[in-house]
Amino acid sequence: MIVAVALLMSPAPVAATPTRLAEIEAAIRDVGTHAARVLIDETGKGRADYDLLAGEWVEYEPHWHTGQTALGLIEAWRVTGEHEFLSAARHAGDWWISTEFQPPHPLAGLVNAAHGDRLGPLINFTTVSDGTPGLFALSRATGDPKYADTAARSGRWLFQNTAVPGHPGLFYNIIEPDTGALWTDRSPHHPDANPASVNQVARPNIEGYLARDMCRHTGEQTWCDRFLAHARTVVDRQDDNGLWMAFEPNDPDTGRVHPRFNVWNAEALLEAYALSRDPVFLEAALKTGRAMARYQDRWGGFAYDLNVDGSSRPGSITGSATAFSGILWLRLRDYGVGEEFDANIERSLDWLLANRFAADHPDSNLAGAILETRARTIDGRVRLVVRDIAGAFGLRFLAMAWRDLQGQDVNETLP
Repeated sequence: MIVAVALLMSPAPVAATPTRLAEIEAAIRDVGTHAARVLIDETGKGRADYDLLAGEWVEYEPHWHTGQTALGLIEAWRVTGEHEFLSAARHAGDWWISTEFQPPHPLAGLVNAAHGDRLGPLINFTTVSDGTPGLFALSRATGDPKYADTAARSGRWLFQNTAVPGHPGLFYNIIEPDTGALWTDRSPHHPDANPASVNQVARPNIEGYLARDMCRHTGEQTWCDRFLAHARTVVDRQDDNGLWMAFEPNDPDTGRVHPRFNVWNAEALLEAYALSRDPVFLEAALKTGRAMARYQDRWGGFAYDLNVDGSSRPGSITGSATAFSGILWLRLRDYGVGEEFDANIERSLDWLLANRFAADHPDSNLAGAILETRARTIDGRVRLVVRDIAGAFGLRFLAMAWRDLQGQDVNETLP
């Protein structure tokens, strides 16, 4: 059944009572323990999708899942001081950097970030970039530059090799790992398009604000300049409704909206605002924040199967979008333009606290996890999974909400 999103009035923001802070910290500890002991495997690679019917983990885009889980663990460590959380993040970072192609491979300097699933070994730009914030944060947290150094080398390769001629601010998505060839006129997501349009083979790919982190880590001003120029092209391509419907994984033909993609872009624009204080970036991120507020349901949830008109399939539960939207709203509010999101932030917080597997759940693969589901049919067999990413984004949001309730700056990063 398709239902329209209905936004109801919510109570005023909850005060920073000792009980509320303790509740959030307890959740951070439970979710962090799940991330450290389950989502990061014995090799350091991040797990992605837990198949409920088969009782086994299915690999999916491990580089960005691993990097985001590491970032969540670092945020959990900042709140709790639990050494286990930082140790697990370092273990994840060690796996991530171990996958770098070495000379004389044509992709030397880039990590072998296989997309997996139906794309197999193909590398997707954002499989790399979406994982890099955790690597840069890990170097800041540990003082060990090797994690950020590796992420920066991957960024150099991507920015030097994937830019689309004649289309400033667009970068090709797909790279063949054996040859380094780019897919410039075909797309695994649009197999019937021959040739595929530029918007089907490329997109802004500013997710993960990679060039911004490269500038901060290397001290090379050119990367800040390139990041701001890139961000301005992202603003120019934003729709009036605050989304970027021209680019996958949004679908302009069907009206399908990906529940995290637009927030990824808006988060990068907030990084551009932090760097430049140019209000154009803040205003664009605010438009996205308002769009996501329209899509949030009355309890705080989001559907994975979401349409631009607000209709959705409610059973597709996406805890990561609840958390990621909360991150965007908290940051906007701290920049002085998001008081309108008070109720949305509280709904996100309430939803994430309520929709978790118990820490003593009988299936240890799920104990402490935040709910995120996805159902697919593969060769006639239903695969119903609980996904890791609600935990990764959930830790970031819960830690940010914990700091916010104590009057701390949620836009502050580790030095």
